[in-house]
Amino acid sequence: MENLLIVALALVCTVIPFWMGGRYGLLHLVSPMHFLGYFCAFGFLVKVAVYGGRPEYAFYSRYIDTPGAMQIGAIYLAGFILLMCLGYRCAVRPFDPPPAISEARIVAGGLIGQGWLFAGAFAVAGLTFALLLQARGISLFSADLLTAFNADKQINVNSDGVGATLAGIKTLFVVPKFAFVLLLAQGLVQRARWLLVQAFVLAMLLVGIALISGDRFELVELLVFGSITYLMLGGRIGWRSLICMTAAAGLVLWLSAYMTALRGTDAGLLHQIVGSTYFLDINAAVMVTDQVKPVSYLWGETYGWWTFGWVPRAIWVDKPAIDLGVFLKRDVMQVATGGAFNVTGPGEAFMNFGWAGSFVGFALGWVYRRAEVLLLSARSGLRHGSFYLYPLTLYPFVQATLHSSFSGFIVGAVAQLVLIFAMIAVFVPRYRSHQMTRFRSTEVAHV
Repeated sequence: MENLLIVALALVCTVIPFWMGGRYGLLHLVSPMHFLGYFCAFGFLVKVAVYGGRPEYAFYSRYIDTPGAMQIGAIYLAGFILLMCLGYRCAVRPFDPPPAISEARIVAGGLIGQGWLFAGAFAVAGLTFALLLQARGISLFSADLLTAFNADKQINVNSDGVGATLAGIKTLFVVPKFAFVLLLAQGLVQRARWLLVQAFVLAMLLVGIALISGDRFELVELLVFGSITYLMLGGRIGWRSLICMTAAAGLVLWLSAYMTALRGTDAGLLHQIVGSTYFLDINAAVMVTDQVKPVSYLWGETYGWWTFGWVPRAIWVDKPAIDLGVFLKRDVMQVATGGAFNVTGPGEAFMNFGWAGSFVGFALGWVYRRAEVLLLSARSGLRHGSFYLYPLTLYPFVQATLHSSFSGFIVGAVAQLVLIFAMIAVFVPRYRSHQMTRFRSTEVAHV
């Protein structure tokens, strides 16, 4: 009975964001509220539903046997999610403009230097791969190249269990990612097959990058980037688009299962998902509500770790981990092995403020909405190409604040924004509208 009530609570927390995304979101199926619904479905609803029949799959059960722990964690997680929805709704303004689709199509269709962009994406990806090989001490011709990357995703650098994930080097991968979005957008607007072929080739490159990075969420990102690009340019959901998205999702699942096998685990992909701390995870909520006591609250400290996170670990070997997951695993759960437990946004908020951390969800929901409106507005789209930041920056921010931790995202995002702005300056035309009406600005002039 208790598990049924938790499943019902998880269902409510999944349906409400989807409903709000459909009613208030600026983009169909890919608004921040839709993403909240997706992450809640996989991290909360599916997991508690499976745990009802297979309780041994629950990740938290390896470390916690407190009676009622899952109920308490579920109540906290539900409060965080519902306050996120409330924050998003409070940020909705009557004068919020609709998405500037026609303006986005004008900018996307005017992309310049496509050849240089395509070649540069491969050059940067190759350079980054070479740097990763050098840092990991792995030969390009090693027979177990992919296994080595997927089995061990970090380099241990000190006795405290802190490791280098080479995130600074991997930041360069944003170049081929952005190139994929740019070429796909222009190909969709111009209906140019040769541009779509280039975008497809870059997509295959990004699949290779995901295999090299050993990160299955890179595959999810690729699927999301393509979906957002299609929908923010006015793409319609028809049978062709459904077939393409279904095929892409199937490929993501197959590759994810393959990457699971490379890690040397016998568990299937479903077991890996429900038995982990992926997505907006119930396990992390259970662990922090059970183990974190008021005396160990961090009182917002982790939200400022990005201030020193930019220093490379090659220079500062003893730099503390800026991902709170290391602290959760080593100091809270008393697990001495390397790596980290995925703390999630709600988990980080609780570790800082206890039950009051649920109000961090309200602030995040408010930020999601205002950022969504800012990036998709006509003026900023024409003058700065800001709509490109929606898939490249806003979605990763939503993902990080649901699935990971705040400071870990900020450090990487700042470095990526420098590269993104540089690419916008070189390849993306910018315009000044002669009319203030968002959907009737047909006369434009180059800045």
